[in-house]
Amino acid sequence: MSKGKIVEKPVEQPVEQKSFKDYLNIYEFETELPGSGELIKFKPITTLQLKRLLVYEKEENPVKIQVALDELITSSVLNEGFNIGELYLQDRFFLLLEIRKKTKGSIHKWEYTCPKCSSQSLQTFNLDDVPVKKKQEEINDIVELNENIKVRLKHITRKEQDRIMKTLNHKVSDLQYMTELMTSSHAASIVSIISPEGESTDVPFTDKKYLLENIPTGVYDKVRDWFTDNDFGAELNFDIKCPHCGNEKEIEVDVEDFFL
Repeated sequence: MSKGKIVEKPVEQPVEQKSFKDYLNIYEFETELPGSGELIKFKPITTLQLKRLLVYEKEENPVKIQVALDELITSSVLNEGFNIGELYLQDRFFLLLEIRKKTKGSIHKWEYTCPKCSSQSLQTFNLDDVPVKKKQEEINDIVELNENIKVRLKHITRKEQDRIMKTLNHKVSDLQYMTELMTSSHAASIVSIISPEGESTDVPFTDKKYLLENIPTGVYDKVRDWFTDNDFGAELNFDIKCPHCGNEKEIEVDVEDFFL
């Protein structure tokens, strides 16, 4: 008689049970910044992130509000080595808008109080309809202020804005603060000052600001016009019409209103 072979039955491995947590981080999006052209990968904002942001809900210090939004963006971006300080302000604004759309959807609703009749109405706007303009590749960065002085300009970054905001007085009126912020931002955007003596690139910030504050307003308009003509990014301006009195107005919404 031949001896039979003993066949070993394979040991069945236990099936690894998946947790619901394995299905949470499945949403990943990608967008191209209109200024730098960098591709940014990001995830929507979670409930936990928004809870952490609630501590800033009644915050009035603009520096702290912007820092909170920096933290919100950084915690959502997946790019390795991402540095929010290096973003153009327009790119930061655009990215925050994209994160908001993927988090809460593209429909934005808010209560609007008519400045003419004081009645309230619910306004709705589709954020997918917001026009986005890319940064021009070729820009004439020199603005002639007068026959003797020209300035070379650039768009500033979030890091430069933060440095400016920390030097401003936050206990003034909103109009005073915004005027000071605009002047300081324009001063920071000056790369160099060109005069008959040559082009100076090491001009102190205080001297750049002094220049802007001591030229006629009509000349200063040339600087403002440069930023208008060479602007890029998302144009978050809404046309509002009061359903009660018919009053029409264009308003610009701060993107932090979407979160804070």
